[in-house]
Amino acid sequence: MAITKLRIFAIALIVTMTSCRVYSQPVPGDVFREYTWYNVGGGADETLRVGGPYGYFEGDPPHGPHDAVYFDHDFDLEHAVKAELVVEKILSVAKTTGLAIQFNGGDWIDIPEPADIPEPKCNYQHHIYPVVPISPSLLNSGTNNQFVMRVDAAHPWNWPQNLINGVHFRVYYDPAQKSHPDAEIISPLSSSTIGQTVELRTNIVAAPSPLAPVDDVGYYEDVNFEGDGIYSQWHYHFYHGEIMNHIGSATQAPYLVNWDTSWVPDQDQPRRIAARVTDTAGMTYITEAVKNLTLSRPGLSVELCKPYDIPQIWVTRKGEMTEHFDVVGNLSKAVAAQLVFSSWSPGYMNGIYINGTKVFQNEGPNYAYYAHRITIDDVSSLQSGQNSLMTGKTPLVNGKIVHGMEVNWPGIMVLIQYEVGEKTCQDIIDEGLLMASDLSGPEGTPDCYVDLYDLAVLADEWLSCNDPQDPDCESPY
Repeated sequence: MAITKLRIFAIALIVTMTSCRVYSQPVPGDVFREYTWYNVGGGADETLRVGGPYGYFEGDPPHGPHDAVYFDHDFDLEHAVKAELVVEKILSVAKTTGLAIQFNGGDWIDIPEPADIPEPKCNYQHHIYPVVPISPSLLNSGTNNQFVMRVDAAHPWNWPQNLINGVHFRVYYDPAQKSHPDAEIISPLSSSTIGQTVELRTNIVAAPSPLAPVDDVGYYEDVNFEGDGIYSQWHYHFYHGEIMNHIGSATQAPYLVNWDTSWVPDQDQPRRIAARVTDTAGMTYITEAVKNLTLSRPGLSVELCKPYDIPQIWVTRKGEMTEHFDVVGNLSKAVAAQLVFSSWSPGYMNGIYINGTKVFQNEGPNYAYYAHRITIDDVSSLQSGQNSLMTGKTPLVNGKIVHGMEVNWPGIMVLIQYEVGEKTCQDIIDEGLLMASDLSGPEGTPDCYVDLYDLAVLADEWLSCNDPQDPDCESPY
């Protein structure tokens, strides 16, 4: 009996793990449609308020806690093999838990939180894009589809609330059974070297319907706008159902995108690129990936400084908030930096400080999502090793407390751009890479060469320190 239970558990675990791999963001070769929705005309950046005293639609007549949202889209489920929901979720009010969704009156499905956000996850402001696997059987062909969302009613100050910036259903099809566009990236080629400016060209092999955008996406290490704390992944996300923070888009032939890599972090891992090709019928195909791309930018280096010690409930009306990040590079060669993060209501930002020096004041709207990429030309506030980054406290407005800016997980990421040339001997010494046998040069100091000058010193001093038991003998020859 124990063996049977163990086998059953093992099979269930394998099925679960396989499902986690299957139900993820699209991968090369996938064919699918995306049906998008957001609260057009709604308040708070046209979001759906889930929880809180306003219910779903602020300003509308009172709604119950579980009113349905109806889709106008005509769902095509013919030859569907799987489906998933992408949710643009903002924590909004800290300590809110239990976000769940129900389709067409079916069972409630919990919407997961990213594993990389620390516990308790509801204490860290975040804007994430969870992917929820669903069975196509939960959906109806045609326009008769609806969903309901809820959060846990239990909350310390009786105001649980998540904001939903958008949702979209993604229905996958059997490529052999469904007419779809076909394409390939013809430049760059796999296993090639790319530079600071990269031309991405996509060749359309077949297009049953006229094409809409061709969106280029990349898999590499970069800043984490996705909000899940995973720095190496296919980088893109959505805002009101529209793709953003990807490599770029082309809307007409020859489907050329110029990719500027001047702020892409240095990394040893190979990079991949693919294209999302969508036709006017709404069918999307992910091209096969261009793989093993090597980034080479002579004279340019970019360091990604990942933040840590992220404050809980990072809302600037509460006061000054501080994170930390480490700098490894040679700051004497730093020429610029960027502060990269996402926030809610940054119009209430009141300064960003690095090691006590204000480097930026504010940007962005009130009561809306914003993706920041702030370039700092004066890098004198940075220091080697640990640095502190602080946001200022939002002041009272007309004597009243206002919302403040929410800084989303994983915090404010710092990119540092360095101009690097051929290393000098002093660079080698500063980096601790000098060879032990480099004792002297023409000027009587190490010169990063091992030659007769070093031999002369060795010959002159080899008897001066030959007792290994002598504590004053630091350089035995």
